[in-house]
Amino acid sequence: MMGHRILARSATILILAAALLAGIGCGGGSDTTTTSGPTAVFTPDTASPGAGTIALLSGTGNGAAITVRVTVTGVNSFFGTAFRIQYDPLALLFTGMTTTGSFLRDNVTDADVLFSEDHASVPGEVVITATRLNPTTALPVDVTATSDLLVLSFTARKVIVAASTEGRLDFGDPKQVCDGTVSGSGCGPIAVTWSGGGVSAQ
Repeated sequence: MMGHRILARSATILILAAALLAGIGCGGGSDTTTTSGPTAVFTPDTASPGAGTIALLSGTGNGAAITVRVTVTGVNSFFGTAFRIQYDPLALLFTGMTTTGSFLRDNVTDADVLFSEDHASVPGEVVITATRLNPTTALPVDVTATSDLLVLSFTARKVIVAASTEGRLDFGDPKQVCDGTVSGSGCGPIAVTWSGGGVSAQ
């Protein structure tokens, strides 16, 4: 009698195990359902920058990934710049910098310009340098119409409410623009207005 009960219980366990395996094998329902991330959008603080402005403007977008253009408008004798872009690393992931379309590359060789970025030293901050190297062989640029200095790429890590602080992209201090001359211990400074913006992701 005891042996019969043990056999019956063993059979029940085997049937349950088989049903479980069958459920796993079948995927337990539709296995074609996919989840998509948020769609990100960048909104500039200044959509139409005036003269003497370095502004972040919208680039391209693909789902959660976006590009943000760092632009210059109406700045004469632009030789180089160094600045920081600050962002919330819990909301945004920095994925790279592109300089192929930079006005600093016009009419000079690659050896005449320097572009660098450091996003690893301080979380939530990208330190950027973009400059020509020798003002005697690569003259400063008179920038009239809004032109791209470089393009930054970000990916939204989560849903970001429009106009929220976690979606902000801002220029942090210190930041400067130079005309290629020497002034004191540094370069000849150019006064500009810096304008950021914000990312939303829904």
